[in-house]
Amino acid sequence: MSKVTIAVEGISDEGAVRAILREFGLSVGMVQGKGGKSALLKKLPAYNQAARFMPWFVLVDMDSADACVVASVQEWLPSPSDLMTFRVAVAEVESWLLADREAIADFLGVALAKIPHNPDTLNDPKREIINLARKSRRRDVREGIVPRQGSGASVGPTYASDIRDFGMRLWRPRIAAESSPSLARCLKRVEQLAAKIADN
Repeated sequence: MSKVTIAVEGISDEGAVRAILREFGLSVGMVQGKGGKSALLKKLPAYNQAARFMPWFVLVDMDSADACVVASVQEWLPSPSDLMTFRVAVAEVESWLLADREAIADFLGVALAKIPHNPDTLNDPKREIINLARKSRRRDVREGIVPRQGSGASVGPTYASDIRDFGMRLWRPRIAAESSPSLARCLKRVEQLAAKIADN
């Protein structure tokens, strides 16, 4: 498998990126970022320079279903290097994970009917996952993903690692892409990156 250096906002995003690359016969080499969106965008020019010589996949969240992705990409990375794949999840990676409705329902221990049909239109898909987890049949999901009362935390203690593991092991990118136009565009770009790597 050809290796790709990736950069993500946090560890919860890493699993989905690994699954996406695996669909096209690619694997993750080094993992960069994981310090939040602002820190990642500051380093993006340096990542883009590195992508002149080796393949990179960089993923950030749009953080809003209403914002203009095209304008944001033009602002953040107007001239991507040949081996740079820079993608923006609408609104967050969690919307892509929710798009595989059967897998996320099973993972969270909730009825399939509770999973939204158009996750790209959600402004806060992370909050959607947490609210679904509150209704879970499984105690470990409720205690791990839902923030503890009075903790002041926005997510539960195992949220990031649970979401990473779900993305890496159970989530099906091609199935999810059928319900997420944002993800479908991402898969097309990664397929193009895989073709470039194969030609080199």
